[in-house]
Amino acid sequence: MIRRAASALVLALSLGLAPVAPAFARQASAPVSSAAATAATHVELSAPDGRTIDVSVWQAENEQAVIVFGHGWGGAPAAYHRIIEYWVAHGFTVVAPLHTDSARHPRNAGATPQTIFMTRIVDLAVVRGYVKAGHPGKPLIAAGHSFGSLNALMEAGALTMAGPQADPDIKVVVALSSPGLIPQVVTPSTFAGVTTPVLMITGDNDLVRGFVTDPRDHRAPFDTSPAGDKMLVTFAGGDHSLIANADAADMDLIARTTTDFIRAHALGDAAAGARLDALTAPEGVTIERR
Repeated sequence: MIRRAASALVLALSLGLAPVAPAFARQASAPVSSAAATAATHVELSAPDGRTIDVSVWQAENEQAVIVFGHGWGGAPAAYHRIIEYWVAHGFTVVAPLHTDSARHPRNAGATPQTIFMTRIVDLAVVRGYVKAGHPGKPLIAAGHSFGSLNALMEAGALTMAGPQADPDIKVVVALSSPGLIPQVVTPSTFAGVTTPVLMITGDNDLVRGFVTDPRDHRAPFDTSPAGDKMLVTFAGGDHSLIANADAADMDLIARTTTDFIRAHALGDAAAGARLDALTAPEGVTIERR
């Protein structure tokens, strides 16, 4: 059952890669600002199965919280430099493993659907342990794009065929373009245990070819998790690679909203909470709260 379900998830996300890959390839190869280039370092962590996990670390100068970030299928942490640079500049250290499904991973050719699903879980658990040991007392945030957003939601209590993976130390989830309702993996009850504050970012053209033909499927974590401290921001025309190809205005809104959400719910920042409460949707954007 786990094998079939893992295969379904990985197939869905690999099919969805077609429109995403070109955008992320451009992001990965584009010049990164000097601030991001000097701030990013690499750490090698050991996994229980003997693998070496390559971890990118963007250290905030005035660290207030730590974000553990999971990239999307086939992607890599550096592809998300636009949002990462903003977070780091605003006090959030970002720690992101390179998963075996990444086109840049040296073991990519030998990865299978089953190993990809399970090694992601292990990678993130190892990284969280590293963060807790090296950044004691700092609020821990789970964030990710696509496959990575499902992993982040699992860390907050979403239940899949892999069983419970919740980490009680997770204070906030930022889910960018969640995978949607993947058969055998994401069901109507998957998010019933997610009581952690969750901010979701998606678009009304957020499709995963062959599996998600209705962008409303991406609402599932917002609609089916318990009410309270949940927020959904939907961009007109936004596709599955929104976080890579958003224009300057949309990217600014994403960056400010994610930052205020983390500040409000992980740091108890009343001013950030007030900004969130007062936030109104510009043209082409829908904001929902529950």
